[in-house]
Amino acid sequence: MKRTFSLVWITAALLVATLLTACSDSNKYYIGPRNTGSPMDAVNTGLPKVNIQTPAGQAITSREEWMAGATLTIYDADGTVTYQGTTQVRGRGNSTWGYPKKPYALKLDKKSALLGMPKHKRWCLLANFMDRTMMRNDVAFEIARHMSALDYTPRGRFVELFLNGVHVGNYYLCEQIKVDENRVNIAEMDEKATTDLGVTGGFLMEIDSHFDELFRFMSPYAELPWQCKDPDEVNPQQFNYIQQYVSEMEFSLYDPERFARRDFTKYMDLESFADWWLVYELTMNYETREPNSCFMYKDADTADAPAKMKAGPVWDFDYGTFTPERVYQFGTKYDLYYPRLFEDEAFCQLVQQRWQLVKESDLLTHILTYIDQQEQLLEASDELNAPMWPVTSADNINKDNMLNYHDAVQRLKQTFTQKYLWLDGAINNL
Repeated sequence: MKRTFSLVWITAALLVATLLTACSDSNKYYIGPRNTGSPMDAVNTGLPKVNIQTPAGQAITSREEWMAGATLTIYDADGTVTYQGTTQVRGRGNSTWGYPKKPYALKLDKKSALLGMPKHKRWCLLANFMDRTMMRNDVAFEIARHMSALDYTPRGRFVELFLNGVHVGNYYLCEQIKVDENRVNIAEMDEKATTDLGVTGGFLMEIDSHFDELFRFMSPYAELPWQCKDPDEVNPQQFNYIQQYVSEMEFSLYDPERFARRDFTKYMDLESFADWWLVYELTMNYETREPNSCFMYKDADTADAPAKMKAGPVWDFDYGTFTPERVYQFGTKYDLYYPRLFEDEAFCQLVQQRWQLVKESDLLTHILTYIDQQEQLLEASDELNAPMWPVTSADNINKDNMLNYHDAVQRLKQTFTQKYLWLDGAINNL
């Protein structure tokens, strides 16, 4: 009898051990019951955890209307609360809002520093749904930070996102592009200013084919869709000023006599245009062809000198970037104002000089090392995110979603290396 009992006990123990092992293999990054309502208890991939608790657990269904009264809580990987506050939340994005994994916008009730990033009210949660590596935006931003003529590049941190306690995968919590001393550091427009220097800036502008901002205009020569992004409302005098400025800038480019005199240098900060172009070529970002999400900005003039239009910040790299079919060709050389700028020999020489600075900074080695580090950071999160958000063949824009995570990251590294080396030779023949 005792022997029979012992055999039963041993058999049961082995069965439990087997079940625990199987459970551990398939859910090894979950350290508690799924969807318990506590982000701290639900999952541990080594990333910070962000929970958005909406009023009465409402779903976030609108890109247009802010939902007020939500609570934002951020946890370190060990469960320590590093931030808690109230916020408004809504959906964000254009085409990305149509995908199953939704991106979101946050408007905190007061300026706050999140995960080591400087204080502000406005933040984004990028879903990176189409990006098998999850890191295309982040890597592009790291490339841009090595371009000294780009004054500001958004900062971001990878997180596990929870909505009302339910884990919804890996997200990129990053700064929204706004005018601020810690972001696009230009003068904040006084809405009452109607004369003199008060109407000259600062303007954060976006060239975007969605053409959905309140204050927008088509430029007269290049026929590009310009929009006032920040401030999103300007008075008639200010709006008239920026329209005239863009018109004059384009006239100085496209009028043969003024182009020959290089009058456009009075209006355009060419070093920033060169560095911005290098980022988009290296990442193979063709959003310039729509165009979409192409930011530029102009500070207010001073009594001593007028301010020029600057290119940047860079934005939106999850779609069609770092792809092999775009390696051995120029892309953005033929978009926006670049076809005309590259007719100017001095601008070509400037781009070549800026490229030499990139090479001297050993950008290639740095980015390849950075990608390896990000892969280690994200591989545990991918094991949960990838099966949660499978990408269909119709959404496989980057053509790497059938690869495992490591192979997708290696493909990104290889493609970036090939583009860097190709550009190093091709740039001498602009």
